[in-house]
Amino acid sequence: MTSFQQRFQSLDTWLKTHTQLWQFDTFARLDNPWKNTYPELSALLEQDSLEKENESFYAEVFRLCPDLQAALNFSKSDLLDKSPQRTLTNNVPNYVSAGIKGRKWSQIQAFVAHTPKANSYVEWCAGKGHLGKLLAFQDNKPIHSLEWQKTLCEAGEQEAKRLKLPQTFTHADVLKGEGRPALANAHSAVALHACGDLHRELIEQAVDANTAMLCISPCCYHLTQASYYQPLSQTAQQSALTLRQADLKLAVKEVATAGAREQRLKQLELTYRLGFDAWQRHARQQDDYLPVPSIQKALLNQSFDAFCHWAAEQKGLTDLTSKISFENFESVGEARYQQIQKLEAISQLFRPALEYWLVLDRAMYLEENGYQVEIGKFCEKSLTPRNWMIRAER
Repeated sequence: MTSFQQRFQSLDTWLKTHTQLWQFDTFARLDNPWKNTYPELSALLEQDSLEKENESFYAEVFRLCPDLQAALNFSKSDLLDKSPQRTLTNNVPNYVSAGIKGRKWSQIQAFVAHTPKANSYVEWCAGKGHLGKLLAFQDNKPIHSLEWQKTLCEAGEQEAKRLKLPQTFTHADVLKGEGRPALANAHSAVALHACGDLHRELIEQAVDANTAMLCISPCCYHLTQASYYQPLSQTAQQSALTLRQADLKLAVKEVATAGAREQRLKQLELTYRLGFDAWQRHARQQDDYLPVPSIQKALLNQSFDAFCHWAAEQKGLTDLTSKISFENFESVGEARYQQIQKLEAISQLFRPALEYWLVLDRAMYLEENGYQVEIGKFCEKSLTPRNWMIRAER
């Protein structure tokens, strides 16, 4: 059994043991979905004075449920060698980074610093080819950038010509297998934040094409056509866990770091939605969640009553608005918002473990197919929370 398999099985058992604490639909139920299974923890969340997500809160959580402390330990041992694979050329000229936002450019630099040198590269889901551009500048080796949006290909091609870089672009739909020829002819495949099915296809197609090296930073596991997660590796296929798209979304759901105004608007929108949800359950005499479409933020400048009239119209419930008043349901929404925040403070403990589970599945699949694999973080979380990197060499 490989070290990845050992870690995976330990993690898998822990996640399965505590599924009730993280595998639930936040809006679906009006009460705590695990209050009977974890009564002491449930009682803790019912304290009105509770300051969630601070050290004293989690200290009390771990006192009540000591096994949850394992959440702090999973994945800590998986750090890439702190010495990078290469030394970036000092003072990369500004014209190379022109048009790339500062944070994105820093992510690209960190990714390239941990990317092994190769004789040629395929850049998967390239956009305008910013990652490939830096690799081409650094290595002066052929970069074949694949991108399905033709306008981005054209913009990237123009930039490569302007900078006289060995970078070419192909307009390709990689989900239809149009990237296979490029993979078969490249020494290394790279992808920074390819979402869901896109990076999954890269891994599977690169294995089929015998691509010698891969360097991938996965992202957005929930952006997939499948309703339920289909494990890649044989080991993960034996897992008793069944992951839905909602569970995959939890794996990348970070605690909000937005500005005060944006957080206030988000809280108000959720309060309105939850209040309307309580109203529609009462009005329809059906205890199930009724999703409401996305809204224009300007609607949040109006009253709760106005929001509910809009939502009722969207869901064909206008005939009930004259019979059942919206009065008092805003306060119900406020109470439900506070409850959901507390429930999510617990489920957030499992977010890094779920992401690690998914990363290990990819690493084990590559191992099973003859690759030597390393996984770890290529940059600090403050630069990007999606900082896992998978490096594989056949």
